[in-house]
Amino acid sequence: MNITPEAAPATSAPARRSSPSYSLVLYSGLATSALALLGVYLLDVSGSDFSIMGWYADYVLPIGALIVGVVASSGYGIASWVTGVKINRSLLWSVLAIQLLVYFAAQYIEFSHLKLIHKDGRPVGFFEYYDFIARSFAWKQDNGSMGQPLGAWGYCFRLLEIAGFAGGSLIVPAILLKAPYCQACQRYMGTRQLSLLAASVPARKIKKSDAEGLAAYQAEQEKAFTRGKDIAAMLQNMATAGEAAGFRQTLSELEAKKKEAAKLLLRISVHLISCKECQAGSLLFKLVAGQGNRIKMTEIGRSPVTADFVRGIR
Repeated sequence: MNITPEAAPATSAPARRSSPSYSLVLYSGLATSALALLGVYLLDVSGSDFSIMGWYADYVLPIGALIVGVVASSGYGIASWVTGVKINRSLLWSVLAIQLLVYFAAQYIEFSHLKLIHKDGRPVGFFEYYDFIARSFAWKQDNGSMGQPLGAWGYCFRLLEIAGFAGGSLIVPAILLKAPYCQACQRYMGTRQLSLLAASVPARKIKKSDAEGLAAYQAEQEKAFTRGKDIAAMLQNMATAGEAAGFRQTLSELEAKKKEAAKLLLRISVHLISCKECQAGSLLFKLVAGQGNRIKMTEIGRSPVTADFVRGIR
C-alpha cells in the first residue's frame, strides 16, 4: 500500500511560547531517582530476604534493576510532558549520564553509612568495598542458603545491574523522544485511533492439495487488502480536502465493522495526531499484522490536516 502525503492548506500558527528550561526536567528526574533508590534502601534494611536490585530472570536478565530504573526516570517523563520540554538526543544522553552518576552516588552513600574499617583501624576505601561486594555476589539456593561467591565473575552481574538500571532509566525518555510534538505550541501531541479497516478475510483452513481453493482464498485476501487500501485512500483524500462532514460520516459507517476488523490477521489502523492547543496535526495510517503478542505495526501513510478539519471531526 502506498498512500502519498499531500500538503495541507496553510494555517496561521499560534504565538510561540517561551521555551521552558531543561533544568526542571533534570531536577524532576533527580527527585524521582532519589525516591526510587530510597525505596530500594528501605527494602534492603527492612529485614526482607528479597532484594529488588538483585532480581534476575533466567539468571541474566536484571528485571529488578530495570524496574527501579523506570521508576527512577519517571520524573524526566512527567516533567517533559507537563512543561512541554521536548526530549531530544542531547537531553537523552544527559539523562543517561545523570542516572549512571545517581547509581554510583547511591552506592557511595550506602558505603559511607557503613563506616567500615580494617582490623588495624584503617578505613575501607569505596573501590575496595565495591570490589568486595562484586566478588561476593552469590545465587540463593532452592533450600534458602547462599551459594558460593562468584569471585571475579560477580562483576558481570554488577555490570548487568548497572545496565538494567541505566537502560530502564532511558525507557520513558526514549518513548517521548519519538512522541509526536508540536513545535509551534511546544507541547506533545495526542494520538487517537479513529477507525480500524479490514485488510484481509477471516482465516480458514484449506488443504494444501486443494490448489483451486488456495488460489481462490488468495484472491479473496488480495481483494480485501485492495478494498481496505482504497477506503484508507478515500479517507486521506477527504482529510486533505478538509471534508470533515464526509469524513465523519464515513467513520460512522465503518464503526459497525470495527470489531470484526480487529479479529483479522491484516487490518489498517487510522489515527489522528493533533495538538490540543492549536488543533493542527496529521492523519496516520498503520498496517497491523498478526494477533496476540505477535502484532507488527508498519506506518504506510501520513497526511497533514488543518486545525479546521480536526475541529470538524471532533
